[in-house]
Amino acid sequence: MSDYQVSQIQACRNCRSTHLQPYLTLPPMPLTDAFRKVDEKGGDFLYPIKIFLCEDCGLSQILHNVSVGKYYEDYRYTSAGSKFFQAFMRSLAAEVWRRWDLSPGDSVIEIGSGDGAQLQCFQELGARVLGFEPSAVLTEVSRQAGVPALKQLYTPGSEKDVPADMMPARVVLLTYTFDHLPDPTAFARTVLPVLDRDRGLLVIEVHDLQKILDRREFCLFEHEHSVYPTSATLQAMLDRSGFTLIEVGLLPEAERRANSLLVVATPKGSQFSVQALPPLDKGPYSTLDSCRHFGQEIETSIAKLRAYVADRRGKGLRVAGYGAGGRGVMTLAAMAQPGEIAYVCDQNPSFHGYLTPGAHVPVVAPAKLIEDSVDEIVVFSFGYFQEIWDSLAEFRSIGGRVISLLDLL
Repeated sequence: MSDYQVSQIQACRNCRSTHLQPYLTLPPMPLTDAFRKVDEKGGDFLYPIKIFLCEDCGLSQILHNVSVGKYYEDYRYTSAGSKFFQAFMRSLAAEVWRRWDLSPGDSVIEIGSGDGAQLQCFQELGARVLGFEPSAVLTEVSRQAGVPALKQLYTPGSEKDVPADMMPARVVLLTYTFDHLPDPTAFARTVLPVLDRDRGLLVIEVHDLQKILDRREFCLFEHEHSVYPTSATLQAMLDRSGFTLIEVGLLPEAERRANSLLVVATPKGSQFSVQALPPLDKGPYSTLDSCRHFGQEIETSIAKLRAYVADRRGKGLRVAGYGAGGRGVMTLAAMAQPGEIAYVCDQNPSFHGYLTPGAHVPVVAPAKLIEDSVDEIVVFSFGYFQEIWDSLAEFRSIGGRVISLLDLL
């Protein structure tokens, strides 16, 4: 598709080393939000995903960039309808506010602010807030909710777009955005002019490579995710950018989203620098032999998923999925061919009536489970499993089986 152009890079996205070794190659995969209408002509963007390890700094990453044109302008994913996610957002705002003594009138800026739900939690505590969000749809939702947002990416020079009365910011926040950036280390440096250099905080949530590999969650290896940090490699990246890491795991794991690595950093030399964490252990997730072992396990898991679909079809059973976010899209693209999965349920109405990229599975409302029942549901959004399990009581009452993706990997 002409809107998507692929380019290759030759050096580590963090330390610029050229000592990069591959340890996993996924088959041609789609972009996670490139949904298509049922009657839409033309093929999907599909391209292999190869994961490399930098042997010098230990960071896992992809070495290709996809020029996506207006892709993010039409981005529609949000988890804000989940009660679990709503509780997470409130807890995140409250904990940052309490532990680092924010006050009414302090400014909080979120990069990749989506529909503004996280900023609204800070706003309710008394903060002045501003979002940067490239999606036209989500920016409008945010503004209608009373959360100001600029419809744009945050790039070098974007600090000039921050109103003077918002400067300097006490908090700059990125939740599942930092690992989307093509040059996250350089990006972090662009945040420094916006932050209060004495009391500023950079709050980052990324997908934790340790959990990805331990759980064999290949579905989180995406074209959109440029880097896959651990707490140790993230600490080194932030140090290179002028920040000191002061907290890892800001909230208890039970309160975080699945696979969430949630950290707090501060500009070097700030009053919070005394809270600096000691150098963190890189563990086996930064050694080539271990990563290659994990890669082999992931390839085995993909084969198991395909066998699962074939087994169920062979027994005359119908299978559906739950969760049309990135996990669902990438898992379906790897495990199923068009027609093998009946449909995938999602609460987000903006997905309804579309086909997932790659596997071309229809996305429907959960009510479809009663109107056109299946035998089993695989929950891709396993971080919300209990909430989804509870919501499927009627489906379970008629004999439907609900299984977490983790149980199949």
